[in-house]
Amino acid sequence: MENCYLYVLAILFGVTMKIADWLNEHGVHWFKGDAILFGILWGMFGSLIILEFHTDISNILLAMILAFIIRMRIDYRNHAIASCLIIITFLLLAFFDIIIFFPFFLFFLIFGHLRDFLKNRSLPKAFLWLKFGWYYMLSTLFYAFLYDRWVVFFVFTAFTLAYDLVKLIGYRYAIK
Repeated sequence: MENCYLYVLAILFGVTMKIADWLNEHGVHWFKGDAILFGILWGMFGSLIILEFHTDISNILLAMILAFIIRMRIDYRNHAIASCLIIITFLLLAFFDIIIFFPFFLFFLIFGHLRDFLKNRSLPKAFLWLKFGWYYMLSTLFYAFLYDRWVVFFVFTAFTLAYDLVKLIGYRYAIK
């Protein structure tokens, strides 16, 4: 129960990240300034996760954001705002651990590129799971088994499931 706050932050991080995508890339508009607001919220929830001072979670989150940048996924102002908030919070308050950061960075970069490649391709139903963020859960599951740090797996699973659930809701309502 001690990590419930962290799991809620991870869920809110995933939800606001996907909504920030909708508000730029998919033509959704709720109110004036909605895209900027959700960029700030996305960055704020990511920063609050870093402020929980779990070195492994912070480094994995940084690896994810930097992999997004290299994959050109930070392609709108609200994405940039979120990324800057997270990176600045990390630089000011977190401990950089290359042993944690680098393997996750490479894994997210490689499998993120694979996901980008498959994103707009027609796949048999048996392979549709490749279009979702499974690699966040898989890599953190491996880490959890290796180092007995289950909070890492649960945080990134909560984030991934929240993000993908919002994505599926969007598909249901024709937001692509």
